[in-house]
Amino acid sequence: MTLRALTPDQGTIGLMAKGVNRLKSGSLGVLDTWALVEIEFGGPEQAELRNLWSARLLDRLAGLDPDPERLAAAAVLAEIAEEAAPPGHPAPAIFLWLAGSLRRLAALPAGADPTPELVRALAQALKLLGLAPVLDEQSGPGADWFSPAAGGLTRSAVRPREQSRRPSAAALALLRRLAAQPDAGADADSPAEASGPWDECFTILGDFLHYHLERQPRAWPLLQERRRRRRSRAHSAR
Repeated sequence: MTLRALTPDQGTIGLMAKGVNRLKSGSLGVLDTWALVEIEFGGPEQAELRNLWSARLLDRLAGLDPDPERLAAAAVLAEIAEEAAPPGHPAPAIFLWLAGSLRRLAALPAGADPTPELVRALAQALKLLGLAPVLDEQSGPGADWFSPAAGGLTRSAVRPREQSRRPSAAALALLRRLAAQPDAGADADSPAEASGPWDECFTILGDFLHYHLERQPRAWPLLQERRRRRRSRAHSAR
C-alpha cells in the first residue's frame, strides 16, 4: 500500500506501508484518508517513497465521512496543503492549518453548511501561501472592484479587463474581519453570522486562489457540485 502524508517536519511525503491490511499488523484501519496519525518511518531522504514502520491513530475525524460535501472540502484543503508543503521542507504552520480546518469541518452538526469554515480555511491558506489579497480602502474616482490580477481590491471607473467582480459591502467587511482575526468564523448561535455573505466570500477567495495558483484544485468541481446539490435540497424543502 502506498500513501501520501503531510508532516510538520518534512512536508508532504510518500510512504510505502507494507502489510498494513494484515489483521496482526497493528495498522489495520488506522491509515484512513484524512485521519490524524502518529507515524514512524525511515529510509533514504531522497527516496520517492519512505518506509512506514508504525502508525498510531490520534483522531479519525469521523464527522467527515457521512457528508460528501465535507469530504470534497477536505480534498480541496488537502490539495492546497500539498501545494504549500513540498517534500523535504518543514511545514508546521501548514500542518496545523490543515489539521485544525479538518477538525472544525468534522465537528460541524449534521446537515450544517460547511461554507463558513471553508471561507475561513481559504483565507488562512492564502495568507500562509503569501497570497493574501489586498483589502485596504481604495481612493480615487470610480467603484471598488475585486480583481485577482490586480491582487485584490482596486478602484476603477470601468470594469478591469481581467476577471473581476463588484463585491458587496458586507462581503468586504467579512473578508477584512477574517484577515484581521484569522480564527474568526461563523457563530452558530448568531443568526446574523449564519446568514452572512459566506457564499460570496467563498466565490471571491476561490477565484483568487485559482488565479494565483494558475489552476484550480482537482477536487474543486466535485465540491461545487455538492454545494449545488445541498442548495437544491434546501430549496425543495421549503
